[in-house]
Amino acid sequence: MTLRVGVVVVQNLPYDRWRSRVLEVEALGYDGVYVWDHLVHRTQAATDPLFDGLTLLAAAAEFTSRLRLGTLVASPTLRHPVLLAKQAMTLDQVSGGRMELGIGAAGVLLDYQVLGMQPWSKAEQVERFRETVEVVDATLRGETSYDGMHWSGSGITMAPGPVQSPRLPLTLAAHGPRTLQIAGRYADRWNTMTLRGMRADEVLAQTAVRARLLDEAALAAERDPADIRRSVLIGSEEWPVLASPEAFREAVLRYAEIGISEVVLIHPDHPGEAKVAHGFAAPGIVRRIAEEVLPGLRAELG
Repeated sequence: MTLRVGVVVVQNLPYDRWRSRVLEVEALGYDGVYVWDHLVHRTQAATDPLFDGLTLLAAAAEFTSRLRLGTLVASPTLRHPVLLAKQAMTLDQVSGGRMELGIGAAGVLLDYQVLGMQPWSKAEQVERFRETVEVVDATLRGETSYDGMHWSGSGITMAPGPVQSPRLPLTLAAHGPRTLQIAGRYADRWNTMTLRGMRADEVLAQTAVRARLLDEAALAAERDPADIRRSVLIGSEEWPVLASPEAFREAVLRYAEIGISEVVLIHPDHPGEAKVAHGFAAPGIVRRIAEEVLPGLRAELG
């Protein structure tokens, strides 16, 4: 698959600055911009801005023209899956077919706390992740009812439906055997991450193991594993791939060897980034990557 490179532009900046940053990412030639889906975050002070990601994607759909737009990743904790599907369909319409919905398994304790919810167990997180994905997939394809363990409903309409057919792409964040089974059945794009506390060789070996589990799950669901794009959120303190353009290039090439065709980096110039442990980032690295190594990588990898 053709190499794609995206940027998470965390929405914890004043709106004008966030908008300018997204426009810069588009002008630099990156393929996509993604946002978080949290009500609060451990890197934030109470007075720091943290805007709703889906709302900002609607704004970005109006002021950008080319970028793919998406969530990395939407949390089942925060909204009913039919509402999530409706929002995604709306964003696909507003953006002219540029929306990619990323969904995860909802493990952030602070979001539960803000909502006054008892945190779901790991088993319930997986169950609700599966059901969320099933409901979103079905309703975006036109199904009008569903009957699940956690959610049931009828009389649903997604008119006029997504621009993209048969529905907008789903990106599923999955790292363990149970969530990888779900990704193998439903994902258009699988997203994993550079693991912290591990050297580069260990990270790549673990990612390859996860990719094999994804392949097995896809085959069990009677899907061609090659139809699932493989994506990674890169960078850790142990593997600081934003330390230089060359470090980034090396990381992309090493991931490509194990079938990863999309890399996503978190824009390092935002408040609290040092607390997220994605590793040292050189000044101006987002621009330098675009100017110094992206053209060559695209030519080399397609």
